[in-house]
Amino acid sequence: MNLVFRLLLRRLPLLTATILLLTLLANVRALGKVDYWFTLSQQYFPAAALALALTPIILTGGIDLSVGSLTVLSSIVVGVLWRDAGLSLQLAIVGGILAGLLGGLANGFMVSLGVLPLVATLATRELYRGLGRLLIDDHGVTNFPPWMSDYWHRDWLGLPLSLWALLVLMGFSAILVHRSWVGRAIYALGENATAARFAAVPVRGVQLGIYAWSGLIAGICGVTLLPQYGAAKADAEMTLELLAITCVVIGGVRVTGGSGNVGGVCLGIVTIVALQGGIDSIDASWRDTVLGAILLSVALVGEAGQRAATLLPGKLR
Repeated sequence: MNLVFRLLLRRLPLLTATILLLTLLANVRALGKVDYWFTLSQQYFPAAALALALTPIILTGGIDLSVGSLTVLSSIVVGVLWRDAGLSLQLAIVGGILAGLLGGLANGFMVSLGVLPLVATLATRELYRGLGRLLIDDHGVTNFPPWMSDYWHRDWLGLPLSLWALLVLMGFSAILVHRSWVGRAIYALGENATAARFAAVPVRGVQLGIYAWSGLIAGICGVTLLPQYGAAKADAEMTLELLAITCVVIGGVRVTGGSGNVGGVCLGIVTIVALQGGIDSIDASWRDTVLGAILLSVALVGEAGQRAATLLPGKLR
């Protein structure tokens, strides 16, 4: 019986997400329409994709607060390379994705040297946002070719391209975290970084790799912002990292690392996207307030559940 209670206590964030999702589905009519979910998958693709990219980082006990700024910077790099450097849009897109990868590598390099992830990525968050403002004016880059928007909003086998991309990313993330030596190293780091080093886990290499992966996904998300907004601008997606982190935390990943899974994060993504879709008509400032309150509540509930579970006798495998 104690084992059952411990399991429930450790899964309190997931239970909270499930209850919230069921409540939204029962009370928001629009969420009962498949087409509305297709629209949400396009609108919130960056947040969902970044949540999956942040999952390995948070499982190690780290954090990446720069993903939103890096996403916006990547979109700006695409615009500048296309408009000012005269590159074809296809080459400019490659350049924007590489910019995201380099930004992620910079984060990973600092973390691997011992800089606290919170400090490193908070600094680069402001750095990347500032670089974006330096590269373009207040009006941004506009007038992208229509084919870009048409391609992103196209369907394949009855599903939007954005949803296919998310499904592939979910599958890859699950394999990476749960079916590879990298995933075992990630959990080892989250449990005890010192012990992981003594166990010959390549700590620096893993840290560099997961932050680079986060940057790569941020670069891809930056490209998807262009058809969504029709422009590359520095003031886009100011709270993107908050949305992504909330998906991870409400999905049951412990913010101190070592506990959580990709399946839970997928549930967190669906829940937060449903919440955003359900309160879409509310003023933006209130949406941010609700999101922040949910993140704080789930973090407190999850930590309380973890501590209470440790007080009960018995072990969970």
